[in-house]
Amino acid sequence: MNWKTSKDLLIMLISLFILQSCKKEGSIGLEDQLNETGIGVGKNDTARIVLWTVKDDTLISSNYARNLLGEFIDPVFGETRASIAFHATLSKNNVSFGTTPTLDSIVMVMGYIGDTSQRFYGDKNSIFNISVSQLDETISNDSIYYSNKKYKVKSSEIGSVRYRPNPKDSLIIQNIIDNKKDTVMKVYPQIRIKLANDFGKELLAKSGLVDLSDNTAFLNAYKGFYLTAKNMSGNGGVMSFDLTNANRSYIILYYKNTTDTSSFIFNINSVAANVNRYEHDYSNTKVQYQFTDTVQGQQNAYAQSLAGTRVRIRFPDLELRKDSNKIAINKAELIIPIETGSDSKFAPISTLSLKARRKGSSAEYLISSGVYDASKKQYTIEMTKTVQQFILNRLDFQALYLEDASKQIKANRSVLNGPKHPSRPIRLAISYSKL
Repeated sequence: MNWKTSKDLLIMLISLFILQSCKKEGSIGLEDQLNETGIGVGKNDTARIVLWTVKDDTLISSNYARNLLGEFIDPVFGETRASIAFHATLSKNNVSFGTTPTLDSIVMVMGYIGDTSQRFYGDKNSIFNISVSQLDETISNDSIYYSNKKYKVKSSEIGSVRYRPNPKDSLIIQNIIDNKKDTVMKVYPQIRIKLANDFGKELLAKSGLVDLSDNTAFLNAYKGFYLTAKNMSGNGGVMSFDLTNANRSYIILYYKNTTDTSSFIFNINSVAANVNRYEHDYSNTKVQYQFTDTVQGQQNAYAQSLAGTRVRIRFPDLELRKDSNKIAINKAELIIPIETGSDSKFAPISTLSLKARRKGSSAEYLISSGVYDASKKQYTIEMTKTVQQFILNRLDFQALYLEDASKQIKANRSVLNGPKHPSRPIRLAISYSKL
């Protein structure tokens, strides 16, 4: 055996010894190799993941800058309804409408939010019947209300309108100016709902009386309003209004007295209370079956906003690696594709969050989030630090969830691919070094 052959054999034996040592250390189902420093390195995207769909908890839904109104039918998620309870308040105290006031009309104005891309979610060809009722119970802007609260309303509605969403176009209306000639004006994108004449006449009859003396008295007499929207055609959708800005939303009373034609504004703004109510009906949907059969989440799982659903997630391979001090995580990403075609009628969630529920508590905290990539049809959630803490057993949680980061004020939903999806499964991509 010559010297060169002996050297080659020695190198081969050393290499086999190093590779065997790496395998004994174990991996997360990974392929291993050595870097220039002699430290074992590897990559993995086959770590086991378990998903299933659960009903979300109720949400705090009071006093947001965005209020949702609508109804839609989703072929996957079933029916969703959003309604609004809110105050209107006096724009000044000790209101008087002059001598012998008579009603022209009274109109409720609901102004859309500023972000044009978020003003409507769903089928813009839908037509809604929007109904206005008076609240028959007190609400307060100092209180917290939840998304499942039911509200008492008076038996007869005081206004309604059939409406096709037109959230980007301004309107041209007649502008009544006190003691001046009336004009026409272009106004912010809005819905205008004519209220019942009897309601307007009732307010005029209170001229100079205690009910219009200040907001305490007014809210005692008129506890607030409740809006619902029933979808009449198409798949429906949800409109987003700003009830915190009195220049966008208000009630305006047009009247005449012996002197002139005039108007009075009842404010709808941040001083007044506003609350969203959300309802879901999952009857006979794929989502409903997952509530009782967690195995179905292996192909698809379903995340929906507005106190709808979220996705429970587990990482069994990482759980088995707890208390491991021999691995340094260089990079970890959770890659979550959506089901092909599931975004054709209803847009997916824009930012998907990974949240943890603390052990022995209902409190939760955010771990990380991923923005939807429309070109790749997927979310990517950065999890490097999280995976490292996971295998070191330093994460304090009893459950992990995927959910919409803006679930209180957006109506989106996503059909997520599970670990057994036939073409594009969810995966946890990890690169690591074995120390």
